[in-house]
Amino acid sequence: MGQEIVGSPYAVGSANSSNDYPIILRRSIGQTNVVAAQLAASVLEDFRPSYLFVIGTAGGHSGREQINLGDVVVADYIDYSGYWKLKGSAYEERKSACDHPSLHLLENFVEGLRRNPNGWTSRLKNKRPAGSTDPKVLVGGVVAGELLLGDAENTEQKRILAQYKKALAFEMESWGIARTVYKFRSSVHYNPQFLVVRGVSDFVDKDAELNEKQRKEWTPLAVEAAATFASALIEPLLKKER
Repeated sequence: MGQEIVGSPYAVGSANSSNDYPIILRRSIGQTNVVAAQLAASVLEDFRPSYLFVIGTAGGHSGREQINLGDVVVADYIDYSGYWKLKGSAYEERKSACDHPSLHLLENFVEGLRRNPNGWTSRLKNKRPAGSTDPKVLVGGVVAGELLLGDAENTEQKRILAQYKKALAFEMESWGIARTVYKFRSSVHYNPQFLVVRGVSDFVDKDAELNEKQRKEWTPLAVEAAATFASALIEPLLKKER
């Protein structure tokens, strides 16, 4: 984005007096679903966008869907791993209503780029480690919690991974945003839709030392992959809105 809006946390292509922009960017100042929910509420209140994209990194699970470091996971369902009832020695999961990623965006925009990866991988600039392949796009479940999963030997982390057997990626923001979008869908005149795009920076089923090493090496590449894929998704949406 080309220009900061002075006195605000937003960046835009170019500022104007009407406060009307085709695309805006805002970076989260921290992790957790609480911070993400507050950020999403501010964006929805300030600009009432048609689409909200959550772009960043996540930890993947190496034993699922042949996922590789640097791949892109697009969420089709979001679970929240932070709401449980302790009953005796057991944990009982509790649910709280939220929106889930837009089926419209998944079917009509994500799927086409997933089938034709050259439409976005050709834009990647950073060199990937020897022996690695171009990133692919996986569509599946994402788990959002309040813990940074960095040690597969940790008892609580093991419990979370076992609970969500099909999830491809684990992070700390998407549920807060999904809950906020759910709250803002309160009128027939406003129908915000959102999508979660995550680059895989590490594997949460690996030990702490390896997990940290992976994250340091792969975070820049995972960020680039997620941002590049999201950019390719947004371009036809901008044309459609004109």
